[in-house]
Amino acid sequence: MFKKIRSWRQKQRIQAVLLSVVLLLVITLMISCSYEGNTVETDEGANENRGNEDQDTPGNPGEEIDYQALGVNEMGQIMILMYHEIGEPEDTWCRTPANFRKDLETLYAAGYRLISMNELLDGHIDIPAGCSPVVLTFDDGKAGQFRYLEQKGAQVIDPDCAVSILEEFYAAHPDFGLAATFYIFYETPFGQNEYVQQKLSYLIEKGFEIGNHCYTHGNLRRLSPDQARRELALHVKRTQEYLPGYTVRSLALPFGEYPEKMSYILEGSFEGTTYCNEGVLLVGANPAPSPFSLNFNPAALPRVRASEMETGGMGLYDWLERLCEEHAKCYISDGDPGTVVVPEELVDQVDRSRLGDKTLLPY
Repeated sequence: MFKKIRSWRQKQRIQAVLLSVVLLLVITLMISCSYEGNTVETDEGANENRGNEDQDTPGNPGEEIDYQALGVNEMGQIMILMYHEIGEPEDTWCRTPANFRKDLETLYAAGYRLISMNELLDGHIDIPAGCSPVVLTFDDGKAGQFRYLEQKGAQVIDPDCAVSILEEFYAAHPDFGLAATFYIFYETPFGQNEYVQQKLSYLIEKGFEIGNHCYTHGNLRRLSPDQARRELALHVKRTQEYLPGYTVRSLALPFGEYPEKMSYILEGSFEGTTYCNEGVLLVGANPAPSPFSLNFNPAALPRVRASEMETGGMGLYDWLERLCEEHAKCYISDGDPGTVVVPEELVDQVDRSRLGDKTLLPY
């Protein structure tokens, strides 16, 4: 299955490269013929020729991309992966370090590149043409996500925790990106109470994000509106005590539970602390719609369970295979975050209110 994913991506890129080479050869021949028929005799003539070189010509960045060959579709689905513990043994809610490394290798080989949750909410997807975005989320602030060790009197990050594995992979594959959102609760996220300040500061410095998972992991379906407001606001308050000025923008629902009315979950306040959840994440189920789709609902974003368990629905590798087989449904970038490129037949499904200053380019 993985060979099939890689071969399809490689075929698309090879086709695009070959088309670009042919186009470049044609342009070169045209330019050569033009110069052969026009002898430059004066400085004025030379200046005219230099002026022509400055004009836009086919082959400029953006014009060389063959959307059809790459299968560009920025209305396609995006996987938001849901992880919990990184440790031993492998289980429904636990991914071993070896399997987490395998996940990253597989995603990279299949042409996926990391974006953050906030970038998804903003519709800012800046990845190479022909690649697909993927979002990593970690629930519960488990110790295996970020752990310090003492080695020979020095403090080091556990090489088998999620943060270290992500940084290690990024060092080897800088084009993969470095991004993830950690949905934590208090009092002691990631364990090791003495390192809470240090860990949260480190994550933000590295470009990771902190998300709301309620102050005590409360079940929002079972809490009263006032109790829910307290859970959500106290999380923001405590986070900002560690990270002054930091904005918590999204919520992962504890247990995947939510009340019938969501208005006070999305925004509210408690004892002077306000919160605003621009994105609300469900428990693993399926990929999310494109942020430019009319079907995109930031208040109910589905996620894909990052596991290989055969029970409880489809996991990461099931969806990788399905999106490979049905690649027309997968978000494939045009390489330009300032444009939204979609097949002509999908134009009516674009939510133009979410485009902002981006240019819509049907083809």
